[in-house]
Amino acid sequence: MSERDASFDSGRGRRVKHRLRRLHREVRDKSLWVAERLLDRRVCVGITGLSGAGKSTLLTSLIYQLSHPQKAQLPGFAPALNGDLLGAELKPALDSGLPPFDYEQCLAALMSQPPRWPESTREESAMELHIHLRRRRHLTGRDTKTLILELRDYPGEWLMDLPLLRMDYRDWCRHQAHLIGTDSRAGLAPQLISELAALDPGATAQPARLEALWQDYRQFLLDCRGQRKLSYLQPGRALLDRENYGLVPMLDLRGYSSEQLEALSEETNYQFLAQRYRDYVRKRVVPFVENHFRHLDRQLVLVDMIGTLFAGEQALDDMRLAFDHIADTFRYGQSGFLRKLWRPRVDRLLFAATKADQVLAADHDNLRQLLGQQLLQAFAGARHRGLPLYCEAIAAVRCSNEGVRNGRRMLMGHDLEGRYLGFENAEICAQVPRDGEAWNHYSGTAPPQLRPPAGMAAGGCIPHIRVDALLNLLLGDKV
Repeated sequence: MSERDASFDSGRGRRVKHRLRRLHREVRDKSLWVAERLLDRRVCVGITGLSGAGKSTLLTSLIYQLSHPQKAQLPGFAPALNGDLLGAELKPALDSGLPPFDYEQCLAALMSQPPRWPESTREESAMELHIHLRRRRHLTGRDTKTLILELRDYPGEWLMDLPLLRMDYRDWCRHQAHLIGTDSRAGLAPQLISELAALDPGATAQPARLEALWQDYRQFLLDCRGQRKLSYLQPGRALLDRENYGLVPMLDLRGYSSEQLEALSEETNYQFLAQRYRDYVRKRVVPFVENHFRHLDRQLVLVDMIGTLFAGEQALDDMRLAFDHIADTFRYGQSGFLRKLWRPRVDRLLFAATKADQVLAADHDNLRQLLGQQLLQAFAGARHRGLPLYCEAIAAVRCSNEGVRNGRRMLMGHDLEGRYLGFENAEICAQVPRDGEAWNHYSGTAPPQLRPPAGMAAGGCIPHIRVDALLNLLLGDKV
């Protein structure tokens, strides 16, 4: 054998050995994953948040609290209170194919001088938090155990697209026509609405015109969120990127039956846009559901309840409508022995009203009750299928302190520019206002946006409100 042939065989042998070692690692990792699932040592939690709810901040705070038990204040989380929480390690998620959550960068933002909020995430991410606990009763001879908390986070805007799975393009057009005709969206884009209503389903499609309508429709969605604080906006991805999805609704389909619309040629407006709709659902929504939701055991949804409440009745109605339409998109119920591996179901659904530090402590329970009212009707069917539904009021990072000025309780903190301020706002009532006049209670200025508190790096802790209670709801039965 020549020297060249020997070198070739040697190189091929190394490649084969490398592939065999990689295969061995993959089989070992998968075997560990299967064992952890079956022994209930791994729980997968999906985390999302409606716009502005502070998902990145909550993830950062949650990871930090569990990783630094000697500094954290978690009296509502039993392992921390009993001294059984030993710490946690952040690791890449096995077999997820998703980028890791950038915990270090988010933590650096909170700990910087001056402190700042982490950047919002616009894509999916995944991570594992290996939570180490002291074992009180053990037959294995080990003094510790580890619970693997698999965290999968995704933008809340994607959640708004899940109802598209149950609608064809005609259904979606009729649904959007109803939404756009409501007061909450009226007046934002009258010219666009007129043009969408004037689109003739049977006319030959003009791609350049439809492209211009898409750009205007995307801006309309952004204005709905920015100016009216609306939540139920589709397609949700249009709020996060500038990709040309070309997905616009036709607002007037009168005069066409379902059969007549389906019989139109591919060159018509209706069929051109219907194909865009099908492409969006097939390429964006279906893979998201299949690759993300099929893993989840539990789901946490963060809600900026305070911002929505002070935005007015229409914003709150739109949030409730969003809840109505996403209520049946999760797979609810208990997961049996084998279902844990292949098709787990969401067995616990949590909603958390964030930024509770924007209102007085006396209002926290009312804030939670208000959120519960919004969920009560939307998730009635889920509760009938045995799904435990929970809600909480939290602040992932507490930015204010309470004090008394001129005999009145106030909140004090720093605004986003770092200016010290004291403020008070309307009392949060436990019931949703029944009429327009009652909404005047919230017609004043919304609470100011606050900067993270300074000195967290020096003190070694992140102050919070009821993150421990949230952890107890998420993991209390697992630890």
